[in-house]
Amino acid sequence: MGTPYLQRVLNQQLTNHIRDTLPGLRDKLQKQLLAMEKDVAEYKNFRPDDPGRKTKAMMQMIQNFSSDFEKMIEGNSLSMGEINTLELSGGARINRIFHERFPFEIVKMEIDEKEMRREIAYAIRNIQGIRVGLFTPDKAFEEITRRQIVRLKAPALKCVDLVVGELSNVVRKCSERVGRYPRLKEEIEQIVAEHIRDREQFTKDQLNLLVDIELAYMNTNHEDFIGFSA
Repeated sequence: MGTPYLQRVLNQQLTNHIRDTLPGLRDKLQKQLLAMEKDVAEYKNFRPDDPGRKTKAMMQMIQNFSSDFEKMIEGNSLSMGEINTLELSGGARINRIFHERFPFEIVKMEIDEKEMRREIAYAIRNIQGIRVGLFTPDKAFEEITRRQIVRLKAPALKCVDLVVGELSNVVRKCSERVGRYPRLKEEIEQIVAEHIRDREQFTKDQLNLLVDIELAYMNTNHEDFIGFSA
């Protein structure tokens, strides 16, 4: 069939492609034209010294910051640019702290079985005093268990510190969009940082309270215990 046939086929394919894409391209151009006409109409009466416009622009930048912050935490960072393929950041790093770092800190806690046995023996003997008991006193069990529960505070509080650090990094990254306005950028970072610090202290107080609650009462009527009775 040769070159003439190939030329006709390619010309026909090009014509079909133009016919298929032209309506969509026309609609897109019309929408852009309408948007530009709307912007032109809005800026006809533009006054740089209009306080209302300044306030509107500032509120828009604050809303953009809030939206970017939420998207970075929720995992959709498309509005911030390309997706980071080099390291975890934002919500992904916080997720890793909760599901990998915190369990690692728990597992890393060393328990000297020999030392624990010695402590249990001393606790039992000190509780019994001059008496010789046939059964292990509950107080000895509770005392040793309390010491282990208290050790959970440190990794839990460290987890909070790691999350707060990542939130601070997200705040700094999101505030880069208002870098042209140093005072606004500084105020946004300061206000958000203060709120994070307030929530940090509240979270740590709640963690300490949770541990104290666990220390206050230990349910030995549980399936994990030998003496469990359903």
